[in-house]
Amino acid sequence: MKRKLASMLLCTALAASLAAGCEGKSEESKTEDASSDKAEKTESVETKNEGDPIILATMTDEEGQIYGELIKQTLEANGYEVDSNGIGTYNNTTLPRQSLMEEQIDMTVDYTGRGMMFIEGVDESLYQTDLETAFNTTKEADAKNGLVWLCYSPYNNTDGLCVQQEWAEKNNIKDFNDFAEYINGGGEMKIAIATEYSYVATSPTCIPGWEEAYGFKLSEDQMVIGVSEPQNMVSQGADGLLACNCYTTGGALEALGLYVIEDPEFVSPVYSPAPVVREEVIETYPELTEILKPVFDAIDADTIRDMNKRLQVDGENPADIATQLLQDKGLVK
Repeated sequence: MKRKLASMLLCTALAASLAAGCEGKSEESKTEDASSDKAEKTESVETKNEGDPIILATMTDEEGQIYGELIKQTLEANGYEVDSNGIGTYNNTTLPRQSLMEEQIDMTVDYTGRGMMFIEGVDESLYQTDLETAFNTTKEADAKNGLVWLCYSPYNNTDGLCVQQEWAEKNNIKDFNDFAEYINGGGEMKIAIATEYSYVATSPTCIPGWEEAYGFKLSEDQMVIGVSEPQNMVSQGADGLLACNCYTTGGALEALGLYVIEDPEFVSPVYSPAPVVREEVIETYPELTEILKPVFDAIDADTIRDMNKRLQVDGENPADIATQLLQDKGLVK
């Protein structure tokens, strides 16, 4: 192992020559000397993988970019070289996994619910109970593929329905039990669904599943498929649209004044973000879980919605967003 020393200038006073003309030091001199002493005590940072960087790549979405930066900065702060050119480059869910399997990259960020898509022989109902069960199910099932899921953030970014916050409060709707009571009581409803999310109207993990689990039924004319920018439409109350499909931690929801209807039965499977590495990587650096777990533990649903908003709506740089969280939480020095 080689050691990389932090680069800094050490300002030292020539005490012997100065003492001849002074009875004591000024406060400014004392401050300068204290800074020098502190600098001299600064510990070197060990480079654990010099010349052999951990290759990190993520998807193009907000969370892919943010988590990529969080991992990069955390690993670098702990003395790892990271090849981060692949952050925010994958435009679909299959490519990061494929790249890991083919040993093109060392680490990515994926969601626990992917296990029911990519891993054979998994009991899909285990993704509809709680966050920990969903994570452990994927972790255990994927071990045979040489992939290791290290930890997860305690929130669920899955398919959902959202409505205007004001409308939800007016109609006392917090979760799908309340939504069912509203529908069964004859309440008006018109749901906007974007073309690329048409499965929301047919998948057993979306509207049909919510209907069965919570005991309500929507008619075909209450679901409008093919709406452009459905969240904007619902936010504006356009064309009588009262609800729309969404991802439950979307960055624009708060800015648009939208509320995500809670799904206490986990009809829509748990999708918690997690760092995933090749088995060889964790064998070489077994401490990676311990290093990254506090970062992922620190991000709940409210935190990620705010971070997503800052990226998607406010246009902030994902690196700056990651840096602020790590500093605010005291996760890096």
